[in-house]
Formats: sequence, C-alpha cells, structure tokens
Amino acid sequence: MHSSGHFSIKSMTKVEGHANLDVELYNGEVNKCELQIYEGQRFFEQMAVGRSYSEIPLIVSRICGLCNVSHLNTAMEAVEKAFEVPLSEQAIMLRNLATNGEFIKNHALHLFFLVLPDYLHKESVLDFGEKEHHLIHWALDLKKAGTDIVKLLGGRVYQTAGIVPGGFTLVPEKKQLDALLKTLADARKIAVEAIKLFASFESQLPFERKTDYLALVSPDYGFVKGELRSSSGLAIKEEDMLKHVHEFIVPYSNAKQADLNGKDFRSGALARINLNQKALEGSARDLIKSLGLRFPSDKVYYNNLAQAIELLHCIDSSARIILGLKVKKEPMAKIRPKEAIGIGVTEAPRGTLYHEYSFDEKGIVKKANIIVPTNQNSRTIEADLTKFIPSLLSLPQEKANLEIEKLVRAYDPCISCATHFLKVNWGKK
Repeated sequence: MHSSGHFSIKSMTKVEGHANLDVELYNGEVNKCELQIYEGQRFFEQMAVGRSYSEIPLIVSRICGLCNVSHLNTAMEAVEKAFEVPLSEQAIMLRNLATNGEFIKNHALHLFFLVLPDYLHKESVLDFGEKEHHLIHWALDLKKAGTDIVKLLGGRVYQTAGIVPGGFTLVPEKKQLDALLKTLADARKIAVEAIKLFASFESQLPFERKTDYLALVSPDYGFVKGELRSSSGLAIKEEDMLKHVHEFIVPYSNAKQADLNGKDFRSGALARINLNQKALEGSARDLIKSLGLRFPSDKVYYNNLAQAIELLHCIDSSARIILGLKVKKEPMAKIRPKEAIGIGVTEAPRGTLYHEYSFDEKGIVKKANIIVPTNQNSRTIEADLTKFIPSLLSLPQEKANLEIEKLVRAYDPCISCATHFLKVNWGKK
C-alpha cells in the first residue's frame, strides 16, 4: 500500500448486504474512512404506520431472514409493554428457547461460511478440500439444531407464524422436544470443537482498540429481557435507551449510524460476554477458563470467538429449558389496545435491537422507530479501520484489502437490516 493516496474496496464480500469502503491516506495516516452502505432503503418503519398491532411483528420480522425471530421478539415486547399484556412462565421459556435457536443458526452460518475461509486462507467454503470438508458438515449440523428449534415453535423457520404477542399458537409435544434433545447433544460436541478452532486463530488478527460496550445484562444471560449496561458503568432501563444511544444520518451511506453519549461503542457477542460472562452456562465458562481465554477483551476478532462461545451456551441453555418444561395447552393472553407507546429491547445475534411504536386507541401504529446493531457498530468499524489501516502499509494492496475485510466481517454486519430508514422533506407551495 502507498502511505498517501486513495483506495476503495467495492462490494465487500462475505457480508450480508452490499457496502463499499472508501479510504484516503496522507503520510501514513487515515484522513477519511467511510463505510458506504449503498443497498436501497427498505422503509420498514414507514410500512408499519397505519397497521394494526397484531400485524406488526410479522411485518417487521421480514426485515431480515437471518434474525427474523429477533425482530419478532422485539416488536412483540413493544406491543406487550404498550398494552400491558402478561406472559405465562411457559410462554417466556418457549420464547427464550426460540431465541436460542435463532442464535445457533445465525452464529453457525456466519462463523463457518463467512469467517472461517479467511482464517484457512481460502476464498470461500467452495475451496475447502478433503481436509476441511468436515467443517461444512459441522456448520450444517449446527444450523439444523437451530432451525429445528425455530421450526418446532414457530411453524416454519423464516417469518414464523406460531410466535405471536401474548404467547404461542403452536405448543410442541413432549416427544418433539425430546427429539430436540438428541439433536442438541450431537450439536454440543461440535460447538465445543468450534470454540477450540476459533480460539486457535487469535494470532491472525491481533488488532485491538479500546472502546465502550453496550448489551442487555441479566442473571441468566438472556437475550430477551434485562437491563442495558455499558463497560463505562452505565445502567440504562430499556425505555431510556434513546436518552443515551443517538442515531444520525451520514451523507455517504443509506444507513444511519449511532453513538453512545457522543462516542462510538461496540454491540454484539463480544459486548455480551465482556459485560455478562458470569451468567454464561457453566460449560461455556469452564471452557473459557481451560483454554486460557480472557474477557473482557478489546480484540475485535474476539467477537467471532464470543459467537462460538455463545453457540455452546445456547445449546446447553436450550437443553436446560426443554428439561424444565412441562408443556400444556394454555389460553392466549388477551390484548386490549389503547393509546400508548411500546418499547422493546432485545439482543439479536449481532447486538442490541430497539423497536418503538406509538399506537392510537385502536392499536394502529402512528409512528415507528427501529435501531439495529449494524447501525450502532458502523461508526465503530470506521474508527477501528482508521487505527488499523496504517499498520497494513507494508502489505500489497490486495493483501491489505483482505485484512480490512476480515476486520469488518468480525462484526457480522447485517446491512439489509440497517437500510430501513425513511426521511421525507415536505415542500410547501
């Protein structure tokens, strides 16, 4: 690379969605670093306006095929809070189980199909030879464990129909849950090996940069309920998130960015483990200790390692939930619409997810606001690259580009989720 000049990486590969990176260097320092998300806006917030509360979760779950349950969860929580809808203990357990399923399938796909080729020095999984072939089977077996959970509880894997505000329209039978236990036991063996595998790549991306972290924290390492905590010491109620996290528009991107009290921060698996490691399932904590892994960490690559750790956590957590369930058919909670504002905050695989809806007296949406993890992490990615790129000046441009893309992929960005905003300038005659 040249110490001064301009370069771009067009259409970054192995990320969900479409983005360019535009960089200007002068005397070995980065003057400009822009993550240019050019995927077209999808206007989901505007789509929600005028719709009934009962339609909203299914509509917004279509924001993303990979984390549809997370959008569903967050919208349902907003509806349930707005109309004060109680959930039974069984419904809470099943919702946690469905969320675990989504995390398992998402982390498996990202780690093995998008990240792993980089660390094995392959272009893609299509270049895996006989020596690596079993890794594809690992990925598919892990994904199946996650999709089996989601399909059983939601009726289908994507845009599930059985998970609704107030409960579940489908209640699994005991024999179906017992079958999941066998699948999870097989997946567990793979998850343990996956942690060891991704821990072995640490030296390939040693870059670290200190910043703040934000995630939901709860006694059970739950993804659906908790209190927002930051590594800088903030404790934030879910409904107060926007007092601290601020979205803003950047002129070069079709996605907003966000800051935490004016500064960049990280959201995602690394944030969750940094802030809530003690709440992980005991098996995951034991493996962290036996491998000599240290958290909290500011190593960007550790986000992928944290995802691998969450695979094991979610598998063991799912087995524990299933063993504790005594499933019975129960009536759905009654929902009585009223004029209200509902806010839902959950953890999606990529980080903290925020949904807010303003309803009229009939439960029709008047206004919607959705803040996704990729919006929160985009500014941080740019800050990371601003510091990281000068260390690559001795590399050929092609090799430097690969290292840059590896860092971006570590965040597991979901660009389709990020390009949902709509800004209208109304002209007056």
